[in-house]
Amino acid sequence: MEKYTILFADDHTLIRQGIISLVRHFAFIDSDNILQASNGLEAIAIVKRAHPDVVVMDVSMPQMNGLEATQLIKSQFPEVKVLILSHYNNEPYVLRALKAGADGYMLKDAAVSELEQGLLNVLHDKLYISPDIDQNIIAKLNNSPNGLNDALELLTARQRNILQLIAEGHSTRDIAEKLFLSVKTIEAHRSNIMDRLAIRDIPRLVRFAIRVGLIQA
Repeated sequence: MEKYTILFADDHTLIRQGIISLVRHFAFIDSDNILQASNGLEAIAIVKRAHPDVVVMDVSMPQMNGLEATQLIKSQFPEVKVLILSHYNNEPYVLRALKAGADGYMLKDAAVSELEQGLLNVLHDKLYISPDIDQNIIAKLNNSPNGLNDALELLTARQRNILQLIAEGHSTRDIAEKLFLSVKTIEAHRSNIMDRLAIRDIPRLVRFAIRVGLIQA
């Protein structure tokens, strides 16, 4: 049987390691090569370095959330499968995940057997959506010409990442160091973000980031 390499991205160590302890017993998983990341930026770096077959991605993580990381991974490495594993069961999150290119969306309270099935599905190019999620979501995604064409989609992936870091309280210099950019570049991005969103102050940027799910309140 073919063995697949897997990356788990979740900022909660106990959850991440607990799931790994289960998944390493799946016959199709390479138990000697299971990778871990604690945020979206780490996940992207590991994908670039190790090219895993599948990423199991949490949604809410610091520095870069799972939806933004998914979009960047799928844009650069479309062959890498991404299975979102989240406790969010509301439609906007599922739609955003699918728009970002996720190959599946599963809830964290799923049974181990469902996780196994979900992984097999995405590894064999089959979309997987947890049964507890409204299956009409796919129809809504396909039938809506604009999809999630809301304010968030006015921003580039880089701008969304910078917006998340701003909303998390990082200073301009901190953001520049994290993203290996100059302070002037970050300031220009911040100005462009405000222009595109028609938001003129940081508190309103933070509230916007919370409302669209970039960070948690």
